[in-house]
Amino acid sequence: MKKSLALLILLIFLGCKEKTKEISMETKTDLPPIEERIASFAPVTIDVDLNNFTENERKVIELLVEAGKLADAIFWKQTSPDAISVRDSLSKLDNPDAKKLLKLVNIFYGPYDLIYERKRFVGIGPEFKPKGANFYPIDMTKEEFEKYIKDHPEQKEELESQYTIVVREGNKLKAIPYHKAYPEVEQIAKKLEEAAKYCDNQTLKKYLIMRAKALRTDEYFESDLAWMDIQRSKIDLVIGPIENYEDELFNYKTAYEAIVMVKDEEGTKELEMFEKNLDYFEHNLPYDKKYIRKSAGKGNVLQIMNVVYFGGDCQAGTKTIANSLPNDPKVHELKGGKKSMFKNMMEAKFDKILKPIGDRILEPEQAKLVDKKSFTSFVTLHEVSHTLGRGFVYGNDSLPVRKALKERYSPIEECKADVLGMYNHKHLVEKNLLTKEQFEKAKVTYIAGLFRSIRFGAQEAHGKANLIQLNFLEEKGVITYNNGKIKINLTTFIPAIEELAKIVLTIQAEGDYSKAGELLEKYGKMKPETQKIIQSLKDIPRDIDTEYSILKKLEKN
Repeated sequence: MKKSLALLILLIFLGCKEKTKEISMETKTDLPPIEERIASFAPVTIDVDLNNFTENERKVIELLVEAGKLADAIFWKQTSPDAISVRDSLSKLDNPDAKKLLKLVNIFYGPYDLIYERKRFVGIGPEFKPKGANFYPIDMTKEEFEKYIKDHPEQKEELESQYTIVVREGNKLKAIPYHKAYPEVEQIAKKLEEAAKYCDNQTLKKYLIMRAKALRTDEYFESDLAWMDIQRSKIDLVIGPIENYEDELFNYKTAYEAIVMVKDEEGTKELEMFEKNLDYFEHNLPYDKKYIRKSAGKGNVLQIMNVVYFGGDCQAGTKTIANSLPNDPKVHELKGGKKSMFKNMMEAKFDKILKPIGDRILEPEQAKLVDKKSFTSFVTLHEVSHTLGRGFVYGNDSLPVRKALKERYSPIEECKADVLGMYNHKHLVEKNLLTKEQFEKAKVTYIAGLFRSIRFGAQEAHGKANLIQLNFLEEKGVITYNNGKIKINLTTFIPAIEELAKIVLTIQAEGDYSKAGELLEKYGKMKPETQKIIQSLKDIPRDIDTEYSILKKLEKN
């Protein structure tokens, strides 16, 4: 950073309100120029044609987007202690350097670079993003929290809840429910109830009303069931505290997000073969048969959607291209899950990122196999695979795998979804639902995709998951390097994937926190050869920087 710019930012934030304890990490690197980091997010305008929607449907969508903007505002509060103050301070400055910094702050939802080790790039504060985000006191250690829980078991449930923030009250720790901590929650609930008044689809209407109630109480089970029961609706919505990625301290706390989406009817019809084979996939998982459940869950829903608006967690840094929800294993047991693939997001990323990466790093003959349809199919099978395997630890149906593995859960879960996504291609070929040629394209597209995801940052859950896969496949001889190009052994690919799938599935089934740590320690680090290839891709965008045309329309109104 230029000296003049550094001085400017120092002066702006010298008055920062509270002293914070610096968090140390082993690896510290200088950040590339800010212009280069901004350019690594390719600008994309997300515009969805709503002309075939009724006036009522368009009104529902507009109100859901307004609710989504409020969820986005909550996420700004959750992501780091001073994310909002940094953003607002920069927005008051009218000079080119401040505007560049503000651009990056808005991409990352705060002053920490989510690509480069979560390192601070503006303002005064911890050098690296607090592992507890803004869910816990910034000076609280993991050991302190665990000791406090041990000494105060009566507070364990509320302090470890997915839906509370933890604050200090004298010498004590106190849990505050989200619906009390964030005033925006009541405003979101009112927007959902207003949208329900315009709903012609009764199942969507019921969900919006129940979700409003859930937001006010932080009790989501019933509304999650109602979400799974939505039928024949062109509109769908994810809103509330959903994913645990932000809480790298314990993986307990959930972050707010909003996804307003509309159905791609033709694309959704193509997903029937995946839906029909869910139980087949479950019954043929490559690990000890005692762990296999009778069913992957009834009522699983697969859908191809186009995103109208992203807000909060799914918009920060790298943009989500699909999801598998709800996360509650109790809902999975009763209703299965809903897997939504975001067509317009996937296509934008394939064209601007994945295809150029394949052309750059793969041997020419294999680079030709990188395929858009294979990419979207893999993403679908990845999301399907989140439903597979155990949601609760074997022999202890009261202990979710998510809780047993704590902060190690997210990278292990993402790794599982990836490797099973590829492994299940084998079953589809055996059942003549995919051709061998399609399978070969899928293998090569998957490897190119690993390098796409690793570039999200080695500390991010998906980045760690992809490093595990890449290093494991390299160890097994599936991936070899030759003069900066990658060659894939397509013959040994599936045996290696099957072996890794067995390891990860077993860790989850047994809730083995220690083995999860061993896997991350052995395979979750970036090797020099990988780093060299990543460096060779620096002129290719890492992700997309999205704007949503519907926001401009709402501003005009």
